[in-house]
Amino acid sequence: MLVRILLESFARRRRRKVLTASAVALGIAAAATVGTLSLDIGDKVSRELRSYGANLSITPAADSLAITVGGVDYRPATAGAFLPEDELVKLKKIFWRNNIVAFTPFLYVPAHVADRSVVLIGTWFEKLLQVDKSEAFSTGLRKLHPSWKVEGEWPDDKDLMGVLVGRRLAARLGLGVGSAITVTLAGDSALHRWMPKDASNPSFGGSAKLVVCGVLETGGPEDDQVLAPLATVQRLAGLEGKVRRVEVSALTKPEDAFARSDVSKLSAEELDRWYCTPYVSSIAYQIQQAIPEAQVKPIYQVADTEGKILNRVGILTGLLALAALVTAGLAVSSMMLATVLERREEIGLFKSLGATDARVVTLLLLEAGVLGLAGGSAGYLLGSVLAWRLALAVFGSPIGIHLVMLPVCLAVALVVTLAGSALPLRRALKLSPAVVLRD
Repeated sequence: MLVRILLESFARRRRRKVLTASAVALGIAAAATVGTLSLDIGDKVSRELRSYGANLSITPAADSLAITVGGVDYRPATAGAFLPEDELVKLKKIFWRNNIVAFTPFLYVPAHVADRSVVLIGTWFEKLLQVDKSEAFSTGLRKLHPSWKVEGEWPDDKDLMGVLVGRRLAARLGLGVGSAITVTLAGDSALHRWMPKDASNPSFGGSAKLVVCGVLETGGPEDDQVLAPLATVQRLAGLEGKVRRVEVSALTKPEDAFARSDVSKLSAEELDRWYCTPYVSSIAYQIQQAIPEAQVKPIYQVADTEGKILNRVGILTGLLALAALVTAGLAVSSMMLATVLERREEIGLFKSLGATDARVVTLLLLEAGVLGLAGGSAGYLLGSVLAWRLALAVFGSPIGIHLVMLPVCLAVALVVTLAGSALPLRRALKLSPAVVLRD
């Protein structure tokens, strides 16, 4: 009998039922869109932020006091400690290796170009690093700083003569793409002898002729520097296989109070939880374990900024979802109130025939539940499509379908529908059968 009453109710009031289900579907669609995006938006936003630089810095643990100006090391090439280049592959062997987006080493050498003091920087521009027999990892400066602007072309690491010249330095020296420059190491150095002495590449007097492949613009100190392949600078300085500093870009979780706990005071269970959470500090700790001779420091200014942005994005998406659900609840309440007023005679007749308040409430809640499940299913499908399109438009890559959102959407739709029906149900229970039937 109850099923029959439900079917007749849906058959006779289809327009109002469709409007109620549509209101639920739209609210759930907005919430499902935000929820689906939130499952991937953290990584996507973090990857976008990673294009603006590194959040970890690796230097030799035995290094002496640095002499830096504008973030650039100005000590002689033979001063300070160095890291072995072949140890950097260990960065892709730590527990959070898949969170390492890119990294690149740097070697700084004071030099002269056209009687001007400059810093010659050796680095990887685009390096295919062989992690093991079955895995290779593409990294380098282009991966670490994809937002840097280069007029011309990036140098090839295999072409030891190609360099990038900073925009301001190029303007002062009148250099452009294809220009030849003579780089002379500062101080008494004849470590350039590895270079062949021929007509195409004259090498004499502690200097080397290099070719400008591109003009670099970063808005930072790099605009006054010369960037060359790491192998070139290593050989010029006689520091084969050595680097001064490594910048690492890693996907991390915003840090909280637990993230900055003293590791030595954590219990075994707390240490496991901290170690298995991608905090910038825990990733730095793992790198320190992998390369004991290195000192790994998180760049907290970058990490904190990322954390604040991600937290604010999370708050914003949560507020949008809440607003959509509240709106859907109000729409359901309005529809159900109109339904109760329209069905006063029917409710009064039920009560006059002996139906209890519980029976009346059960009937109305079953109708609301069916509408909620229908709206939740439609909202999940619509929200998944909207999330896919928004991710493609904003981030340039779509996101997958998250089936875990389906039961969540159905549950939330039921809660919203039942909560919106609470006020109309109270109105229904107050109806007096005698008054309704007399009217």
